[in-house]
Amino acid sequence: MKKSNLSRNLRKLRTFKNMNQTEFAELFELNRPALASYEEGRSEPRLQTLHKMAKYFKLSMDDLFSRDLTVNQIAGFESTENKKSKSLNTDEKLELMEKRLANIEAALRLLVKNKSQML
Repeated sequence: MKKSNLSRNLRKLRTFKNMNQTEFAELFELNRPALASYEEGRSEPRLQTLHKMAKYFKLSMDDLFSRDLTVNQIAGFESTENKKSKSLNTDEKLELMEKRLANIEAALRLLVKNKSQML
């Protein structure tokens, strides 16, 4: 059975945040079995839950459903972010760089985990 983009994306988002199913479920006021069924493609979350998830990850609901999200999309690397950084002071730039580094580390963890699952 082929999983939907939504199922794959929810798992990617959770893994990217380095959370287990219980932690991720609690973040969105769900229980672990419900999240597991979403990730396995047996059911889909309610619209308001999807809206919370999209807002939390700064994604559109269309992204959650229709695209197979990449690590860069999940990490929030956008060209507009680069434009914003030019107007920041030194402390703000340092904070932005630390956030980017954390996102890169999370992306690498996801890539290593996915590669180990393929072996």
